[in-house]
Amino acid sequence: MGRFRHLARLLAASAFGAALAWTPCAVTAQGAPGVGGGGMSAPRSGPGAREDRRSFGGQIGGRMNLIGPPTTETGPTSGLPATELPSNSMFTPERLDRIAPSVIDGIKMPKLDPRGPLRAPRPADMPAAPAPAPMEAALPSPALTAPVVKQPLALTATFGENDAKVPGGVKWRVFTDQPDANGEHLLVAESNDAAPRFELDPGNYIVHAVYGLVSAAKFVTISPTTPSAQKLVLNAGGLRLSGFVGEHTPPDRDISFTLSRDEGGVMHAVAEKVKPGVLLRLPAGSYHVVSNYGDANATVEVDLQVAAGKLTNAQVHHKAAPVTLRLVDRPGGPELGDTSWTILTPGGDVIRDSIGALPKIVLAEGDYTAIARHDGRMFQRNFAVKTGVEEAVEVEAR
Repeated sequence: MGRFRHLARLLAASAFGAALAWTPCAVTAQGAPGVGGGGMSAPRSGPGAREDRRSFGGQIGGRMNLIGPPTTETGPTSGLPATELPSNSMFTPERLDRIAPSVIDGIKMPKLDPRGPLRAPRPADMPAAPAPAPMEAALPSPALTAPVVKQPLALTATFGENDAKVPGGVKWRVFTDQPDANGEHLLVAESNDAAPRFELDPGNYIVHAVYGLVSAAKFVTISPTTPSAQKLVLNAGGLRLSGFVGEHTPPDRDISFTLSRDEGGVMHAVAEKVKPGVLLRLPAGSYHVVSNYGDANATVEVDLQVAAGKLTNAQVHHKAAPVTLRLVDRPGGPELGDTSWTILTPGGDVIRDSIGALPKIVLAEGDYTAIARHDGRMFQRNFAVKTGVEEAVEVEAR
């Protein structure tokens, strides 16, 4: 009996010593980073419990092992190696896509693809959406696929209503009949031929013809099946002007013409500074022509008629001559510089007033007075101009 009591005392002492040996390890585990709650966790029991052979007293609470690197052991719980401390996963740059799919606190984690962004998983019970049926391309109507056949448009121009064809000099342009957003019609084709031929798409157009200062326009429609021919009437005539002085022709640079026309009682200039020999294509009608020889008073005015489809040649004869003025101290002497001039008619009309030397001047036939001003003094002389006789007039300073 005493032997059994002694054996019981030895077993109790061993149990007490084992309890003291576990206590320091439990405190160390509680003080480690990430340990949840105070005190030791109760040992697991029941089905599925396993023996922990490591020198730790109790279990570590919290979720540190859930967001840290996964352990190699399997099962509901895994112990930490005695030689390692748990890593502080809250400050470790771990990617979420490195966590193995699992159930955390009853929440099913999605399967994360490390190669792409996070995507919500498709529920297994959700039926897949049927693939859209391939759309059949609508077959174009035969009218749209049929090629557009261009049709020819032949154009001619005539003088007036006498059907005399314009031999040339017409500028043809074809525009769209509808303007764009800027109010302008799109240019489709153009030609300088006397009788052009255009290949155009069926539709409506505006044909515009310009012959010198004459123009005409007409709306035309191009049929999709038949060619078209159109005639435009240009009520125009031609005029060519030339100038003479006596029986001689002066240099073209010295003569010019200005044409004007009466429009509703008001004279409007039609052409200015026209040189001799230039062909003018004008609307038929009456014109007033002013011919200037030089830039003084040698002018000739005439009224003439331009007929449709006819060329009118008009010659203007001037009665004038160029004159050169010189101030000298003696006849035939050198010209005195820094001289101003004034040319007067016998009636006192000023023809020319210059500051400084006066170059050659063209004056109409007649009598004149030349006044020279030099060095605060005035000198004058009367002289006459005869048609076609160029003369040098000397004024003596005395």
